[in-house]
Amino acid sequence: MKKILILTVTAGNGHNACAKSVKARLEKEGDVEVKIVDLLKSFSSPINIWTADKGYSFAVSKALWIYNIIFDILKESKPKNRYKCPAQACAVSTVAGLLQEIVDFQPDVIYCTHFYAGIALTDIRLVYKLPCKIIISSLDYEYSPFWEASIGVDYFTVPNEDFVDECLKLGFKREQILPYGLPVDERASIKIDKLEARKVLGIDEKAFTIMVMFGGGYWSGGYEIFKKLLKALKHKNAQIIMINGKNKRSYNKIEKMDIPSNLKVVNVGFTDKVALYMSASDIIINKAGGPSLTEMINQELPMIITEKIPAQELYNLEYMKSKGTTLSFKNAKELKENVISLMEDEDKREKMSKNARQLKSNGIEKVVKLIMSMPNADYSELLSEDIDFRKVKHKIKQALNIFNRKELKIAREKEKQEKNGQKIVDLL
Repeated sequence: MKKILILTVTAGNGHNACAKSVKARLEKEGDVEVKIVDLLKSFSSPINIWTADKGYSFAVSKALWIYNIIFDILKESKPKNRYKCPAQACAVSTVAGLLQEIVDFQPDVIYCTHFYAGIALTDIRLVYKLPCKIIISSLDYEYSPFWEASIGVDYFTVPNEDFVDECLKLGFKREQILPYGLPVDERASIKIDKLEARKVLGIDEKAFTIMVMFGGGYWSGGYEIFKKLLKALKHKNAQIIMINGKNKRSYNKIEKMDIPSNLKVVNVGFTDKVALYMSASDIIINKAGGPSLTEMINQELPMIITEKIPAQELYNLEYMKSKGTTLSFKNAKELKENVISLMEDEDKREKMSKNARQLKSNGIEKVVKLIMSMPNADYSELLSEDIDFRKVKHKIKQALNIFNRKELKIAREKEKQEKNGQKIVDLL
């Protein structure tokens, strides 16, 4: 039996959703034992737990421009500072508990959905010889700050070949980088015929259909987008699918609204049929989280994405716009223009769908295949060590100081060679 430990972090829902999807897909393979552990909730302090989840949500909803400025500043950090970057404090807070978990569970593979886990495991490997293979996945179409501190993993899966060069600049080696695509729930990628989807859902089979799936954030959720959409479609016939998720307040407010006779509204609360609703739609209005974008791409849906989003999603958006899959809007006027443009131009919609098809991926299948191909781990050497878990954090902090000095020395030597026009040797 293959044992797999999946490390996630509650920072929004995307990382946890990825962990659950990979676990479900692995268990279809049979003869596996899969365990999901929330790294921070299990091994870190309440302040770190709050910062990663609630603090992040507060920042992007109440102080988005400040968050985005800080993000861009941190993104410019030099890889040579990997062993003293700001994320290290949070990662190091988990190392003793994480090492204890590894010793107790003895996984053959550790799969990570967040860079904090990659950093913590990279740090542990500076001191302890872990026999298991470590795989981590990027869940965005860009690189957030601190990925450079995760270079101690065995494999790093990225969206596609476009992201390999940036990985190399961060310090990863080519053999670590696997352009597999984002691992999203396989059910979200099942596309069926549009007319058939509408029949199954019992909605208008002929109407131009706009899907809105919009969490909180700067626009205060989908209800605000919905109201702006009603104004934009004042003189147009259309059908709007409004996915509210767990936001009962938004659902109830829409239920009480007077809807113009030229519009049909399919008001949906929480549903496990998002992929079916996507298949039934002509276009979608959403934000730009990596997993959501991947699901929309795999459904070949023309997208209209807000620009009032966190920095990592802005980078995702810019990438999608460069590939011709997406339009964006900053205000109600631009939202209206984009919606009307796509309603009236079938060729434009088809071109965007065609561009999306070029980016489709089955990332979860490739990740699961990679995990299942890894060898069984032999823990005899690690277990033979007399590990004092009370001293693990201290030993790792010492190692980080040593490796930080070494990294800086190597970086300075390379800079010196570049200035002198000498051939740069691989010093790592």
